[in-house]
Amino acid sequence: MKYLNIIESCYSDLTKSEKNIADYIKKVGKEIIYQSLQEVTQEVKVGDATVIRFCKKIGFDGFQDLKLQIATEDLTIQSSTSGSYIDSIKNNFNQAVEKTISLIEEESLDQAIKVIEQANKVLIYGVGASGLAAQEAQASFLRVGKSAKAVIDPHFQNMESSTLTNKDVLIALSLSGRTRDMHESMSIAKESGAAIIAITNYVLSPIAQLSDIVLSTAVKESLIEGGSLSAKISQLLIIDILTTGYALKNEELSIELKQKIAKSILNKAME
Repeated sequence: MKYLNIIESCYSDLTKSEKNIADYIKKVGKEIIYQSLQEVTQEVKVGDATVIRFCKKIGFDGFQDLKLQIATEDLTIQSSTSGSYIDSIKNNFNQAVEKTISLIEEESLDQAIKVIEQANKVLIYGVGASGLAAQEAQASFLRVGKSAKAVIDPHFQNMESSTLTNKDVLIALSLSGRTRDMHESMSIAKESGAAIIAITNYVLSPIAQLSDIVLSTAVKESLIEGGSLSAKISQLLIIDILTTGYALKNEELSIELKQKIAKSILNKAME
């Protein structure tokens, strides 16, 4: 890997703390592309400035620039060594389901369902690819008889957050857990007293830390893999489990509302 050669060539010029960062990157390899600056500083026990200074000393603009280089090299290797792309996609989807299921904490899931049951208003926020998952979540909740509203524009998210009360709930979808606009709108919702449920990959992320309940997804994306379908599958799986759990705990009401919804669209189908 080219980045390892770069680190090795500069190793003797690094300080002790910078060498610890270099050793950590060599140890974890490509997994570094899925880690935040905060996670690295916690693991190596150095400050943000030390990591950034290390990156610049070995020729990169910063930590994100280094991760981009590593992600690009890893993608090139995968492309040259992978077999059938169909098998590769199948394996990615299977792993997304298995890893997501393995991370589910039933206590957190039950808490989330209870909060949603009691909520007067349910808002679902997502930006970019997560916005598509938010829209699917809106439809999924409606199918089980719970009205929810997907909001995917950051400006409208802020405005909607300001209208929430302690009787409402916000569901925030963010794989990275570090979307700035999302964090801002969640902070407004928090001040309004709303309960917050985060669906994210990173339990230590700012968005997760701001939330009352965290449901973990399991598909990590690098900087050049944003919006992958396997990542959305992980999000949609959590949503499906959440809405199914809600329907089972409110079975009589859900069935009644499902029938009403079905009748409302009967005339949309062709004979």
